[in-house]
Amino acid sequence: MNWRMERLSMCPSNSRVLPVLFCTLLVNSVPAMAAEFETANPYPVRAYADTLSCPRPEQVLRGMVCDAGQEPLPGVTVRVLHTDYAAVTDVQGVFEIRGRWPKGALIEFRCLGMRRQVITYEGQDKLHVRMEDDTRMMGNVEVSAKANINEIDLRARSGVVQSIDMKRIESKPMIDMGLSLQGAVPGLVVINTGELGAEPKIRIRGNSSLRKGNQTNEPLYVLDGKVIAAETFYNLNPTDIQDIKVLKDAAACALYGVKAANGVLEITSKRGSEGETTVSYSLDMGVTTRGRRGIRMMDSAEKLELERLLQNPETPGYRYSADFYRKYHAGDPNLEQLIAHGQSKLDSLSSIHTDWYQELLRNSLYQKHNMSIRGGNDRTTYFISANYTAQGGRLPGNDKQRMGMRLNLDQRLGRAGYFLLGVNGGYSRTDTPNGSSSDPVSLIYELNPYEQTHGKLYSYPGQTFQDLIRQYQATASGKDAGISASITLNPLRGLDFAAVGGLDFLLHESEQFTPSTAYSETHSGVPEVERGIYSKAKNVTLNLSGNVRVTYNHVFAGRHDLTLGANTDYYQTRLDQVGMTGYGVGTINSAAAINQSLQGNRQPKVSGLKDQTVQVGLGAVAGYTLDSTYDLYATCKWDASSVLPADKRWNSAWAVGAGWTPTAYAFLDDHPVLTNLKLKTSYGYTANLNGVSAASTVATFAYSTNTYEDQRLLELITLYNKDLKPEQTKSIDAGISVELWNRLTLDVNWYNRRTEQALLDVPIPTSTGFTNLQRNIGVLQNRGVEIGLSGRLVETPDWMLRLGVNMAYNRNQVLDLYYADKIYSSDQALVPDYEIGKSYDMLYGPVSLGINPLTGYPVFWSPVKGEKQATEVLEKEDLVALGHLTPPYSGSINLSLSYKSFDLDMDFYYVLGGVQAFNYAYVRDKDDVQKNAVAGQTTDMWFRPGDENKIYGTPFNTSGIAENNMLLPNSLTVGKSDYLRLSMVSLRYRLPAHFLRKYLPFVQYANCSLRGSNLFTWTTYRESDPESGTLAGTLQPVYSFNVNLTF
Repeated sequence: MNWRMERLSMCPSNSRVLPVLFCTLLVNSVPAMAAEFETANPYPVRAYADTLSCPRPEQVLRGMVCDAGQEPLPGVTVRVLHTDYAAVTDVQGVFEIRGRWPKGALIEFRCLGMRRQVITYEGQDKLHVRMEDDTRMMGNVEVSAKANINEIDLRARSGVVQSIDMKRIESKPMIDMGLSLQGAVPGLVVINTGELGAEPKIRIRGNSSLRKGNQTNEPLYVLDGKVIAAETFYNLNPTDIQDIKVLKDAAACALYGVKAANGVLEITSKRGSEGETTVSYSLDMGVTTRGRRGIRMMDSAEKLELERLLQNPETPGYRYSADFYRKYHAGDPNLEQLIAHGQSKLDSLSSIHTDWYQELLRNSLYQKHNMSIRGGNDRTTYFISANYTAQGGRLPGNDKQRMGMRLNLDQRLGRAGYFLLGVNGGYSRTDTPNGSSSDPVSLIYELNPYEQTHGKLYSYPGQTFQDLIRQYQATASGKDAGISASITLNPLRGLDFAAVGGLDFLLHESEQFTPSTAYSETHSGVPEVERGIYSKAKNVTLNLSGNVRVTYNHVFAGRHDLTLGANTDYYQTRLDQVGMTGYGVGTINSAAAINQSLQGNRQPKVSGLKDQTVQVGLGAVAGYTLDSTYDLYATCKWDASSVLPADKRWNSAWAVGAGWTPTAYAFLDDHPVLTNLKLKTSYGYTANLNGVSAASTVATFAYSTNTYEDQRLLELITLYNKDLKPEQTKSIDAGISVELWNRLTLDVNWYNRRTEQALLDVPIPTSTGFTNLQRNIGVLQNRGVEIGLSGRLVETPDWMLRLGVNMAYNRNQVLDLYYADKIYSSDQALVPDYEIGKSYDMLYGPVSLGINPLTGYPVFWSPVKGEKQATEVLEKEDLVALGHLTPPYSGSINLSLSYKSFDLDMDFYYVLGGVQAFNYAYVRDKDDVQKNAVAGQTTDMWFRPGDENKIYGTPFNTSGIAENNMLLPNSLTVGKSDYLRLSMVSLRYRLPAHFLRKYLPFVQYANCSLRGSNLFTWTTYRESDPESGTLAGTLQPVYSFNVNLTF
C-alpha cells in the first residue's frame, strides 16, 4: 500500500482527496479481478494499474515500414488498437504517432498486399517493421490471389525481374507515363522523340531486331493479366499503379511465349484493403517552362552585317548598305542621299531585338487531380479512383490532357479462393501544331531578330507571322476501356487453379489540317482551288486475353520445395482502321469543305484496313528449391500464330535457370557483415513475330484503285514470302546480388542476347512490281552488363539517407547478313543501312580534314586516294562509322534524405557514348541568308581564299557535287550526345499527427511538397537537345506544388 501512496503523492498538487481514494481502491481491487478480466482485456492488467496512478505524458512513436526487400512501404495504416491513435506511412515508409497509451499496447500494421502485423509496445520510441507478402491462410489451405496469374514468384529465383519504384514515378510531375520511366531501372531505356504528345521509344536491353520502329522492338505491356496497347500504357495514371515489374531475360519472359521476345512490363494496379474506408485526394498545380535554349542566334547588328557580306539583294542588310548603292547606283546624283536613307533604315532595323526563343515558346500550366476510395472487410475489398491531368506544351496549340477512372473489386469465395475484378476507362487528347511539313520551333532559327510579330517578314516574303504559326494543326484523341477478371481456387492443399480473362479496347481518332495559306501549300505549285488539306483517321484496336493455369506446390520433409505448373492461353488482336484525305478545303478545318471535283494527285482518298491475329499457347513450368539454398527453374511454351502459314505456325519459347544462395548455409546465417548473397544464371530461347503481318507470309489481297472495264481489280498488298521464319532469340544471363550489413546492396547482371534469322525488308528489282521483300537476313547481338548499387547510409530516429547508383551498358552488333557485308536501301544509296561488325544504328559519313583555305570546301580523307576534295564524288568506301546514335551507356543516381517530417528526393539520369549530327540548318549561304544565322558565323565562316581554321565552308556554292557531299554528316559535324539530367526533385513536408488531430481531425494523413521534373540538362553538345538531336530541346521542365490528403 505504501508504494502506491508514494506514487500517488507524485501526482500534481491540485489533485483532490476523492479521486486519490478512488484510484487507491481501484488499484487494490485489480488483483482480485485480474483472472476475470484476463481474457477479455487485450492488454496486461498491470499496465493499466500502473497508468491509473498518474496521467501519462504524450508519447511519440516514430518508425519506418519496409517490404521484404527492405524497400519503404507507403500507405501502411499504423494503429494503436482500441484507441483513436493512428497514422499512415508516407512515400518513404515513415510514420509518426502521438498520444497516450500504456506499455503492452498492441500496434497494428495493415497494408494492401502485405500480411497484417501486430507488435507489442514495450516503451520504445522507434520501430522498424518489415512486412511480408500477403499469403492468406484459410483453414489448412493457403491461398494467394493475384490479378496476373503469370506473376509466379519463382521466376525471380533465376530470372531477371526488377521492380520500378512507383513512389519516385509518382513524384515526377509529367503527363507521359512512358517518359516518367526514364532511368527507373538499368537496361530499361526510354528516349523522348519530340514535343509534348510524341510517342517515346521504350526498349529493354536494346533493339532485338534489325527492323526499326516501336511495333517491332517495344516490350509487351500486361496490366493485371491482360495485354494492353502501348498507347493505353502511355496514358495510365501512376497513382493507380501498385507495382511495375520489368522482365528482361528469357527465364522471366518465357511464360508469355513469342509475344515477349522484347521483354515485358508487368503492371499491377492498386487493390482494396480491409478496414475502414479511406478517401485520398492529391493535387498538383504548377508551370511548364521552355527548356534548354541551345544554339545562340545572331543579334540584329551581326545578322545585317552577314547579309552585307553575302550580298544577297533580297536581304535588307545588303539592300540598304552603301555597298549596294555604290554598285548599282554609282551614277546616281543622289547617291549620298540614298546611302544616308539606307543607313537610316539599317539603324532602324538594328534597334529591334526580337528574341524568337522567348516569343515563340511559352511557359504553360500543369495540373493533376487524383481521388481514390479504398476499403472493405474480410470478404470484400474495393478500390475506386478518378483522375485528371493537363499539361501545356511549349508551343501555342500544343497541349495534352488525360482523364481516367478505375474500379477494382476483390471477393473472397469462402474457403475456396478469391475472385478479382478490374474495370478501367480513360480519355486523352493531344493538340499539336507539328507536322511533316510544319515545325513552328524551327522558326526560332529562321526569323530574324529585326523582324516582329507584325509587319514585313524578310525571311518569308509574302507571308505574315500569323500565316507561319498557322501552317498545320493536328488533334489526336484516344478513348480506352478495359476489363479483367481472375479467379483463384484451391481445391486441394498446395494445388492452385487460376484463370484470368481480359479485354482492352482502344479507339484512336486523329485529324490533320493544313490551310491553303501554309507555306508548304503556297509553294507547292498546285492551283489555289486545290490548296488546303484535311485528313481524318479512326483506328480501333481490340486485345482479348485469356489464360488458365494450374500450379502445384509442396514442401517435402521441410527441405524440398517443388513447384509444377501448366497453362494454356489465348491472345487475339483486332484492328479496324479507316482513313480519308481531301484537298481544296482552303482555310476551313472540316471535311465538309473538301473539293469533291478534284482529279489526279489531289483526288479525295479513302482507305481502310481490317486485320485479326490470334495466338494460342500451351506452357509448362517447374521449379525446385533445396533448403532455401539451391534453385532450379525450367519453363517451356509452345505458341501457334495466325500470321504464319499453317505448316509453320507452331513455335516455341523455353528457358532453364539455376540459383544459389550461400547465405542460407548455417555458418552464414545471421552473419553480421554478409547478410545476403545470391547467384543465378539462365539460358533461353524465344521466337519473335513482333511487327510481322499475315500479308508478309500469306497471299493477302486488297481492292486496287484501278479498274479494268467495269471490273474492280484485286492486288497483293505486298509481295509475300512463304518461307519466312520467325526471328530466333537466344539469351544467356548471369547475375549476383550481395547485401552487406543489411544496408548496402550490389546487383550485377551480365547478358548476351543473340537474334538469328533476323527479319528485314530488303530491296528487290522493281520489275517484280514491288520494291522490297521481307526476308530472314542476318544475326544481331546485344551484349551488356547492368550494375546497381544502393545503400541505407544513415538511419536514426530523426535522419535517414539512402543513395542509389545504377549503370547499364549495351553493345549492339550486327554479326552476319547472310548474303553481303553491307545492306543498302537501293543501288544508288551511299550510306549503308547495316554493316557486319557495326551497331544497327550507326551514323555514317566521311572523315573531314577541315576547310580548304583556297576553295572554302571541306577536304575529306579517302582510304583509296588519301585527300579528297568536296568537289569530287564520294564513293561508298569513303564513308566510315562516326558513332552510335543510341548511347551504349545509361544510368541514374537516386538520393533520398529525410529529417524528421521533411523528405528530399532527387533523381539524376545520364547517358554516355553516343553521337548526334549537328543540324547546321542555321548556317546560311548566299541563297538562304534571308533567314537568321548562328551567332559567330561572320567570323567562323570562310569568305575568301586564305581564310584558315574556319568551322563553316564557303557560302558561295558553285559545285552541285560539293553541296550534295556537304549534306552528309562528317567527323567534324557530329558531337557527343552525352548528358546528365536532373530528372526529378521532390521536397516534402509531412504534417504532424498532433497538428491534424487538433486542427484537422477529419484528416488522417497530410503532406505537401514542391516537385520538379527534367529541370536541368548538362551537356557538351553544342545544339539544344542531345537526346532527340533536334535544334530546340523537347523535354519541358515542370515545377509543381503538391498536396496529398487522406481522410
